[in-house]
Amino acid sequence: MKTLRKAVKSAAVSFVLLASVGTAHANLITNGSFEDGLYPGTTPYVTVGPGSSIIDGWTVVDGSIDWINTYWQASDGTKSIDLAGNYQHGLIVGTAFDTVVGQTYRVQFDMAGNPDRPYNKSLVSISTGDIFTTHDFTFEQAGNTRQNMGWVTQWFDFVATSDSAELFFGDITNELNPNEAWGAALDNVRVDPVPEPSTVLLLGAGLAAICFRRRKA
Repeated sequence: MKTLRKAVKSAAVSFVLLASVGTAHANLITNGSFEDGLYPGTTPYVTVGPGSSIIDGWTVVDGSIDWINTYWQASDGTKSIDLAGNYQHGLIVGTAFDTVVGQTYRVQFDMAGNPDRPYNKSLVSISTGDIFTTHDFTFEQAGNTRQNMGWVTQWFDFVATSDSAELFFGDITNELNPNEAWGAALDNVRVDPVPEPSTVLLLGAGLAAICFRRRKA
């Protein structure tokens, strides 16, 4: 199998884990908490192979992943992802979303690790047009359990260079040992536009005016 980094580049994709930005904008990511799709039965988890799109809004590009149901505690909702499936690291891509050239966007996600393994590392990247950017995130799993995963929110910003972008997530834990099936855990992925400083200032002025009027009343 090609290494994850080669797979990402050859597929013109990248991979990611992300969550929220605290604005009034709707999340640009479809099914960021992996709740929707054709989950088969009620098993604790199901392994999903390359080419599969049974998770709404997401496609497995390379390797395999585990779609977690009740095997461990999700960060948001009841489902999440183990980015290492059947003894191979996985690479997934979300549905492309619209962007505005020059606009800054924030990618956020909740990250943990399969508690059956003491250490987990994940590679995250995002592709916008023909620009390819890779971000690495590491999670220390020791001491966490399936009932208490210790989810941590990670984030990064990017500036759009085209009118659409794709978000890819992958696992590089198995690059350390390709015979392991316990990877980075992913949930609660979000992409939101970052407000321009002038917009924030105007909003603050509006709030101040409201407070002033209320105080005078």
